[in-house]
Amino acid sequence: MSVEWIDHKGKKILYIKYAGLTSEEKLDQIDKAVEILSSTKSNSNLTLTDIRETFIDQEFMDKSKIRGKVSKEFTKKAAILGVDGLRKIMLKTVNAFSGNPREPFNTMEEAKEWLIKD
Repeated sequence: MSVEWIDHKGKKILYIKYAGLTSEEKLDQIDKAVEILSSTKSNSNLTLTDIRETFIDQEFMDKSKIRGKVSKEFTKKAAILGVDGLRKIMLKTVNAFSGNPREPFNTMEEAKEWLIKD
């Protein structure tokens, strides 16, 4: 699994990568990311979720919506990679339900630059 803090120009970003994980591992990773965010006890965290090369099923969507409500309290800005086609509709659903909007980007660099911009 891959949930780790990365540094971009002196700012910490929680990078959550789902590629190569089984369905069960993806669900566990959602919980792990929320646990890490909540342990900071801060509402100024930056997150970058990477769903490129990842199969998204209904169970993943459902858990993302529910756990997104929790992570909202600990997130200042959230970016996401790998949103195209039908995934745009899925993202709108998750964003609306969780109240924790993730902004889609095409490249890692664009996402990181947007996250650190005040």
